[in-house]
Amino acid sequence: MSARHAPNSARMRKIKARLIERDGPACFYCHTRFPSAAGATVDHLVPQSFVPGWRLANLVLACGPCNAAKADTLPQALLRPTGYGPGLVPLPGALHSGAHLALAGAA
Repeated sequence: MSARHAPNSARMRKIKARLIERDGPACFYCHTRFPSAAGATVDHLVPQSFVPGWRLANLVLACGPCNAAKADTLPQALLRPTGYGPGLVPLPGALHSGAHLALAGAA
């Protein structure tokens, strides 16, 4: 199997089952629960353009909208805390609830 080509459907079902076992049946980004594994997509946390391959350590389940919005973005661009200045000094009026998703259109 080439690093850039998706696994066949039987292997993809096994990958999704392992990811559900590891992380639970929800989108890694927005936490929307999947009624079944068929509704989930598999996303490369670090995009294949940076780390080719299908290693489970680099895979997460994602809903279609989150997977499409993340596209070829590195995870730290999406999961970094917001509302802090240098030295992690809170900025006035900023939210400080931990890591936020910066996905356009994410609810």
